[in-house]
Amino acid sequence: MTIVNKKAMLSMFFTLLVIATSFPACTSSQQTNSGDQFVASPRIVPAEQPESSQRGQSPKAHLTPAKVNPWGVALDEARGFVWVAEPGCEMTPTCSGTFASYIGKYALADGSKIADYPQPAMGPAGTKYSSPLFVAVNPKDGHIWFTEPNSDAIGELSQDDGMWDNYAKGITPGSAPYDLVFDKNGNIWFTEINGNAIGFFNTKTHKIVETATPTPGSNPYGITSDGKGNIWFAENGKGISQIAAFKPTTNGNITITEYSIDSVLISRPHLITADSHGIIWFSDGFTGNISRFDPATQAVTHYRVASACRRVNNCTHISGITSDKQGNIWFTDSLNAVVGCFYPGNSTARISLLSDPNAHPHDGLAIQSNGTVWFSEQYGSQRKGDPVLGPVLAMWPKGVLK
Repeated sequence: MTIVNKKAMLSMFFTLLVIATSFPACTSSQQTNSGDQFVASPRIVPAEQPESSQRGQSPKAHLTPAKVNPWGVALDEARGFVWVAEPGCEMTPTCSGTFASYIGKYALADGSKIADYPQPAMGPAGTKYSSPLFVAVNPKDGHIWFTEPNSDAIGELSQDDGMWDNYAKGITPGSAPYDLVFDKNGNIWFTEINGNAIGFFNTKTHKIVETATPTPGSNPYGITSDGKGNIWFAENGKGISQIAAFKPTTNGNITITEYSIDSVLISRPHLITADSHGIIWFSDGFTGNISRFDPATQAVTHYRVASACRRVNNCTHISGITSDKQGNIWFTDSLNAVVGCFYPGNSTARISLLSDPNAHPHDGLAIQSNGTVWFSEQYGSQRKGDPVLGPVLAMWPKGVLK
């Protein structure tokens, strides 16, 4: 077994998969069943602040057209909004050019479009705006924060007055900030996929601190926090096969500990999440797995959740991943156009196939506290007769998923 910084136990490999289009506890509706299942939601609705005036959650699933290439999704349950970063390109890992794009605002009640916020061309400090990728909401003031890999910047949008700002001073040029997460003190931590580092950003002072990962070429991708406030991130570099963690500080100075998650170095962790028990889960890209890491024992278990190929080439890429309140693990398979739910209690997964195999549900996946599932489809359906064509934000409400 390969050991990196700390000993890791690699448990037996499980390949348990149940393929279905209806779930006993995570039921979903297929996009092909338009009727009462999916409702197009292109209309403009009023802002839904304050919380007391929010409309009730729709009992029907909705598909809402997005402006361009939706990626990261963030929920603002206190104010009743869903925010979507729309980079306007396929990140590999950055866009081919630097250009301004959009952030979309949707109603939490049913996913209806409220507004598209076009980025300005240039920030106050002279940094170009470009292709917002991942997005997070500051729970204290509702400001929207996002990463700009092409500008090597962290961006900010104030939804109350529509003012923009971005911050690049202190971020290494070419480092490509990627995913981001808030800690309990209101500071932002972000991955730098090209910089092989973790960034710290103080939202009040705008101080930025970068910390290199112990392993060169680690390509940090997804980042999350657990119930104890620890920060975890996935290292996506080829031949690295690690996840890592650190305790956040108020000054940005941290010590990173890396954990081996695959002795044969095939695994390339993508996005990462923590369940309510403190167990860490991560999507495993082209291997077709989601994986479980127990911080207490450092044991790793890989679960095969990929379904039969729907495309000639590039059969699977397990991308988005998140946990619901019951401890079930939701995931997307971007290359096979699948959204699934994994049950840790019996190590089985059930999936729902989106109508168009090329819909590409990728990294935008979030679960509301009431169990409503939100995900973005970068390309959406191009099939004649489907209720909505093109890129969409999808909502599967609790009423449909019980």
